[in-house]
Amino acid sequence: MKTSKGINKSCFILSNHQTVLDQFAVGVGFRFGVNFVASDTIFRYGLKSKLMMALVRPIAFSKGSSDLIAVKNMMSVIKSGGCVVMFPSGNRSFFGAESTIVPGIGKLAKKFNVDLVLVQVRGGYFTIPRWKVKPNKGKMQAVVSRVVKASELALMKNEEVDAIIRQELAFNDFEYNKTARIAYRGRQKAEYLESVLFYCPECKSMESLCSKGNEFFCRDCGARVSINEYGFFDKIENARNIPDTIFEWGNAQLDYIKNFDFSGFTEKPVFSDGDVTLSKAERAKKEHLLGKGRIEFFSDRFVACGQEFLFTETTMAVQGVRKLTVYNNDNVYAVEAPFRTNFVKYMICGYHIRNKALDIKEEYYGY
Repeated sequence: MKTSKGINKSCFILSNHQTVLDQFAVGVGFRFGVNFVASDTIFRYGLKSKLMMALVRPIAFSKGSSDLIAVKNMMSVIKSGGCVVMFPSGNRSFFGAESTIVPGIGKLAKKFNVDLVLVQVRGGYFTIPRWKVKPNKGKMQAVVSRVVKASELALMKNEEVDAIIRQELAFNDFEYNKTARIAYRGRQKAEYLESVLFYCPECKSMESLCSKGNEFFCRDCGARVSINEYGFFDKIENARNIPDTIFEWGNAQLDYIKNFDFSGFTEKPVFSDGDVTLSKAERAKKEHLLGKGRIEFFSDRFVACGQEFLFTETTMAVQGVRKLTVYNNDNVYAVEAPFRTNFVKYMICGYHIRNKALDIKEEYYGY
């Protein structure tokens, strides 16, 4: 960890979130032990959960909902002279840039009345992208970008602290590597990319993208690109409209969804996937299997293994890339699927329809 000297143990550390190893990249840089705030899903995996708890001492947080219990536990650690580390977006990057940090984290930082330490993880997205199984060989580092003293925080408005946090953590690995030019080597740099990108800019299909090795292509129109050692696309065939980066492609597919007409899909699904399981989940407890089958997306709902979820009553979060956590009224469900299934499109499209139906002005799509 760069520039971490002189930081007091009793502090509140916030970091951007790129990989499954961020907690270790951030934690090892400080001379004192830290407590991480983590999604309560990590407590549902038996021995793996016990190992995680021993290594990073997590504080459970229910992703996708307000969690007063977690805040109370964080305050307890701070008051006892400890350190709490949190990824305020609550979401590993899907496309190379930091996910949305919702307003309110500044108020929490002020409430703790300790120094606020802001950390940037750099190079993580190219080392272990969220959608990839095998890591690339390259450089990943965590850097303290700013420390805001408790005395400074006390004089700021909540909104001012929010703005500082968003500014410091708004890190984009593609923008960074345009000038850093760090090489990331691997034999399968594009493998499983179809689990986050689903829209083909050439033919407008939402169910035809595939990956193999370093190449990413469309089965329908033949558009084909490869990922080079710096993380950017090299265009191979029929790729005139293909963006240069995963980040730009992610923006293009979101724009497409914003303008897509879902109204005609009340009986016929917009898209669907098979071989999924539906489980009932409880806070920090093992999930209980409810059924196996298909997941289908309609204009006002989606149906998983025969169970219907209305978008007006539902929010979603993708865990990793193979699990869709569904918050429906007071219940929590988990939908799991094989590799290469794209749950990101269910989440993005679901939030888009929900936002329009409930007249929600803030543009939030699950990331």
